[in-house]
Amino acid sequence: MHKHKYSLDFGKKEKVLNYACQTYQLSRPNKVGAVMALIRECQPHTIKEWEQWYFENAYTEAKTKTKITIESLQELGERLFEKITEVVILETEIQMEIDRLI
Repeated sequence: MHKHKYSLDFGKKEKVLNYACQTYQLSRPNKVGAVMALIRECQPHTIKEWEQWYFENAYTEAKTKTKITIESLQELGERLFEKITEVVILETEIQMEIDRLI
């Protein structure tokens, strides 16, 4: 019997999230830990299992390692939201206006 893996399709929202995370380096190992290595180490079967394991074992890869907490991820989420709403959307609107004029 095969286990099915599911991922949600976030469409354009995913592109915006990926762009913002890459541009502002909010998903780097020095912010959230080496996530792929942590997933391989944990090999979770459920999201709950992953969340519990991640918060027990994840540290930033910065010069001074810091334990990852729900609060530190919430802070990153708030910074991501600010960048998307205050910068990325404005940049997109400006580019669309430029494209319209050209």
